[in-house]
Amino acid sequence: MMISSKATVKSIIFSLCTLIWGVSAQAAVQINEIAWMGTTVSANDEWVELYNDGTEAVSLDGWRLRASDGTPDIALSGVIAAGGYFLLERTDDASVPNNAADLIYTGALSNSGETLNLTDAAGTLIDSVGGWSAGDNSTKATMERVAGGWQTASARYDVGFGTPRAANTGAGSGTPQFLHQVSEVPGAINVYFNKSALTGYASPGNAANHQINLEERLVSRIAGAQTSLDVATYEINLPGIADAIIERAAAGVAVRVIADSKAPADPDRDERYLQMRLTLERILRGADGVLGTADDAVLFADSPIFAVEDRAERTAFGLPSSPVGLAYETLNIGNGTESGFVLALGELKAPDAYYSASSQMHNKFVIVDTDWIWTGSWNFTYTGLYGSESNRDAGILDGNQQHSVEIRDMAVATAFTDEFNEMWGSASMTPDLDASNFHGRKIDNTQHIFSVGGRLVEVFFSPGDGAVERLTSLVTNEAEFSSYFEIFAWSDQALVDAVKVKWEGSAADLTGNLTGFDVRGVFDSSFWNQWWSASIEMTGRTASQTSANNPNIRWNNPAPVFIANETRKLHAKTMIIDVCTVSDPTVVVGSTNWSANGEDVNDENMIIIHDYAITNQFLQQFYARYQSAGGEIPALSGFTC
Repeated sequence: MMISSKATVKSIIFSLCTLIWGVSAQAAVQINEIAWMGTTVSANDEWVELYNDGTEAVSLDGWRLRASDGTPDIALSGVIAAGGYFLLERTDDASVPNNAADLIYTGALSNSGETLNLTDAAGTLIDSVGGWSAGDNSTKATMERVAGGWQTASARYDVGFGTPRAANTGAGSGTPQFLHQVSEVPGAINVYFNKSALTGYASPGNAANHQINLEERLVSRIAGAQTSLDVATYEINLPGIADAIIERAAAGVAVRVIADSKAPADPDRDERYLQMRLTLERILRGADGVLGTADDAVLFADSPIFAVEDRAERTAFGLPSSPVGLAYETLNIGNGTESGFVLALGELKAPDAYYSASSQMHNKFVIVDTDWIWTGSWNFTYTGLYGSESNRDAGILDGNQQHSVEIRDMAVATAFTDEFNEMWGSASMTPDLDASNFHGRKIDNTQHIFSVGGRLVEVFFSPGDGAVERLTSLVTNEAEFSSYFEIFAWSDQALVDAVKVKWEGSAADLTGNLTGFDVRGVFDSSFWNQWWSASIEMTGRTASQTSANNPNIRWNNPAPVFIANETRKLHAKTMIIDVCTVSDPTVVVGSTNWSANGEDVNDENMIIIHDYAITNQFLQQFYARYQSAGGEIPALSGFTC
């Protein structure tokens, strides 16, 4: 048989792999709650609850829930609905009053602990619980699953504490979290989404971590820092993250923080920037609240930052009523002067003169012990994750749509450290204001290609590294089947043209025929109708104005791209290439918007991950956003990835 093209070869290989491996949509069923102690009525009234995190009902026929010692050994049957619960009660249907059992079983759970294994009809291990890490025998409080582990239930029900057939106490009335893929080994890449994902589209054993409280995950990672902690933050006001940084500094960890200053005319200056400056001062003062002591972090910025002076604001935030310990200075900044109590100095453009705050240090990354890297699109703020302070109190994740990626690799961490040091101006704890370089003054001086746990990973920083240029090259030279994207702001014309050529074979205005290359996308609503946005061209509309960099080259065949339907911002900067194929599935993530500012002005980072499983996790989240926006996604029946 003659094979005419590389694409045909890969398509055939993928079809064969599907037949050989039997790829199918994953059933995301988990052990969710265990009343190993029984109830206030009887210690024998034990019960177990399963939960289906998937998007389709799952038949449990042939499945088993078995303790490692052989008792209990439960043959399951019946169906668990998508997003539904399955209640197993011991001996009879009286263990959980007012809740009908889905299945009655026999066999006691030992109060000293059991290992329970959930297997499917093929004998594949789906979930496992080792021992009782939570629950209370005296109060008859169940052990219930929450993000990252287990906890003792605190919600009361008829015969103890627990949540049969309801969201666990950890979620409360807030957002339930679904944590599936977390590794701590060298070479690990963990991806977290704060919004929903359609895990029915997961490749086997690859359900995405979704509806994840990113603050909790980052706090947990920071808490592991033993020697050093470097934080580059565009915005920060979340108390949990501030507390974690302060605690590590108090424990003797060397803590350096780079923050973005804001221009005086910035509309957020009076609100989020005020909260950010209060938070930064709290971090700067450390656990004892006193400047100049051993538990202080060191703070630096692209342009000087001044403390909040309002006594009421300061007192309400738990700071001294006046900025005691900070020097009051008048500084030459940009083309003028500014006066105030200095929180952070910035890069010098000349002796005794600083750059203005007109550009953005837009990174959101954390380096832990030159071992772990945390980065992505998420700003460390209330609006970025929760939407409001009251939502945070209730555990409701109603902020902007975000992703975070953490990588455990010393070489990648070293590249991020080199980038941090270039902005900091030194590798020491003391920033060098003369040697410091932010924004367009940086150069390409970091490694770009890495092998992380056997995966090819590329890392680019802006400005200077050509991040958006590399993305354009990736589309032009390596994408063969598809490009899906979620984007906050996209104005780069070369990248738009590259995708247009793939879509319809021509970069010219209103010309081209469909090639079979699959393009789908979602744009944030903020910029859907902006004349410079790629959304205008992709939908074949005529812009109200053009420029040399954005000539408004309309697509002859409008692409199925949509305006996001999110409660707040679609804050992603993500492109998924050749997902569910053997043609090098790749995902592009990070803080970089695909624009001139993202490429040439702001401090950014872009990570390109070549990996089948990671790309599939982003697909699960993309389908949720795309479907919500009005896009058509494949039927689950027959879907393989």
